[in-house]
Amino acid sequence: MSSKPELWDIKFSDLEVVKEKLHNYYNTGYRSVWFLWGDISIHPKILEIISECKKLGFLSINVISNGMKFDDPVFARKLVEAGVTRVNFSIHSHLPEVEEYLIQVPGGLERKMKAIDNFNVLYKEWLLKDAISVNIVLNSKNYTTIVETVLYFYLKKKINDIRVNFIWLNEDTRENWDDLKLSYEEFFPYLKKLVYVSVKYKIRITFDTVPACILYNLDTKNYKTIIRKFLWEDYDHITEIDAVNSGDFFDWKKRKKDTLKTQFDDCEKCIYRNSCQWVRKWYVEKFGWDEFKPITK
Repeated sequence: MSSKPELWDIKFSDLEVVKEKLHNYYNTGYRSVWFLWGDISIHPKILEIISECKKLGFLSINVISNGMKFDDPVFARKLVEAGVTRVNFSIHSHLPEVEEYLIQVPGGLERKMKAIDNFNVLYKEWLLKDAISVNIVLNSKNYTTIVETVLYFYLKKKINDIRVNFIWLNEDTRENWDDLKLSYEEFFPYLKKLVYVSVKYKIRITFDTVPACILYNLDTKNYKTIIRKFLWEDYDHITEIDAVNSGDFFDWKKRKKDTLKTQFDDCEKCIYRNSCQWVRKWYVEKFGWDEFKPITK
């Protein structure tokens, strides 16, 4: 699916169009496919789409979902039997009052937790190839309990792969900016705790949009070790199904840097200027550049 906001509300992609694109990408050499944006769990042909991926020979078939439809164990099993190898859940808190405020679905967290349990069963049965992962969007409502959330998923749900994404506020959500905005200064004490927890428990935590200079300030003596461990984004040969008839194939990492993120002049002096994740444009509009300093040694 396309990442262009104006295309988010279009109709479901036609099954034959999806199949054609999957064939094209497989023949190009891709062996991993991710379904993200516009939750594929509600697509009426999801099982046929996943089955086509398996039939073609994709080695990794990944679904990113809010997970609520997967609270049905029969549906979850059918999805894995069709070919899904990995499931990434979008869950932003282990606390019902926080999660359900953010997603605006009463009872939504309970459904997501049931879905996790369903896939954990399938993983233990060796039907689901890869362990479950969780995708958290960090914002003003959940950052003070983010460490507890990570530990909850690790200790209670046996999830050892957690991605923490600094919130992205775009034009479509401008009316919520003041309610959800978060600064790195506010988050910093909890970032330090997350790094400690990751090392202590050996939890795989990855960050999106946490610049190198923010990580540097965690420990100016050992910053190279910290940056080497946390300053990166998982990359795979991703096949992304674009919008119907749009021909809009895109490189998501490139698009983030080209149109969604920015640097300031002093960033050119930083030794991590080419590997840094940069800063969201909305963030600079709200908070300015004062928190960011180039690393020059």
